[in-house]
Amino acid sequence: MEPVFAPGVPDQVRRLYERRPELFVAADAPRPRRQTSWSAAPGSTFGTLLVWIGVCVGGWIFALIVMAATLPTAVAGWISVALAGVAVLATGGIVVKTMAEDRGHKAVRVQHRKYLLPEDFDDAAGALLGRAQRAVKTVLEATVTRRGLLDDVKNELVLPEQLWDIAQVLREQTVLRARQQDVARGMATAELDAVLGPQRRALALSVDAIRRKVDLLDRYADRVRSADAALRAEAALSDGDRYIELLARTEPAGDTSLVEGFADEANALKDTLTRSINAARDAGKTLALPD
Repeated sequence: MEPVFAPGVPDQVRRLYERRPELFVAADAPRPRRQTSWSAAPGSTFGTLLVWIGVCVGGWIFALIVMAATLPTAVAGWISVALAGVAVLATGGIVVKTMAEDRGHKAVRVQHRKYLLPEDFDDAAGALLGRAQRAVKTVLEATVTRRGLLDDVKNELVLPEQLWDIAQVLREQTVLRARQQDVARGMATAELDAVLGPQRRALALSVDAIRRKVDLLDRYADRVRSADAALRAEAALSDGDRYIELLARTEPAGDTSLVEGFADEANALKDTLTRSINAARDAGKTLALPD
C-alpha cells in the first residue's frame, strides 16, 4: 500500500515522499513546526557562523597585510573595502539561509493532513485501500487510457477524487474501530452493549459501502484490462500482411485457410475491441463524480 494524496497536492510533494519519506507524519500527529537551522541545531549553527566570521576576519586581515606590502596605499585601501563588502554580503546570505525553512519540511507542514500514510490505516482498511490503489493504477496506466479512448470518463479527474474519498472514510473507520476496541476492553455490561451495538452496526454498514465502491473500481479495472488486451491483439494483427508474405514466399501452393482467416479475425477483433471499450466506458461512468 502506498500513501494517498488529496487531488490538489502538488506533484513535487508526491515526489518528495519517494526521496524523503521520513519527513511525512501520520494524520493523528500534530502539524510539524516550522524548522530552520537555528531551531533544529542552534548550537551547531551558531558555532558554524562564528567559524565563518573568524575565517572572514582573519582572511581580510591577512590580505590587508599582503596588499599593504605589495600595492600602493590607495589601491590597497579600495581592494580591502571591496573584500570587506563581499565578506559582509556572504555572511548576510549565510545568516538568511540559516533562518529560512527547509523546502521539504515546509511542504510537509503545509500539506499536513492532505495526505494519508500506510500507518494511518489498520489491516482491514489497508487491504481495501490497497485494492483501490491497484485498480486506479491499472486504469491510469492502461494503453487505452493513454491513447484517449476513455476520455469521456475523465479518469484523471474522477479516479484521484474517488481514491481520496475512499481513503478518508477508511481512515475514519480505522479510528472508530480502535476506539470501539478500547471501550470494549474490560467487563461487558448491558449499558455498554446498548451503546456499542448501534455503533458497530453503523461501522459495518460503512465498511460494506466502501467495499462496494472498491468492487466497482475492481470491475472497472477488469474492463480496462480487457480493452487493453483487445488493443494489443489489434496491434499484433497489424503484422498479418507480413505473415501472408511469409507464407507466400515459403509455401506458395500450401494451405490458404490461414491467410483467409486473417480477414475474419480482423473483423471479429474490431467488434471485440469496440465492445471492450464500450464496456470499460460504461463501468467508468458508474464512478463519475456528481455535477
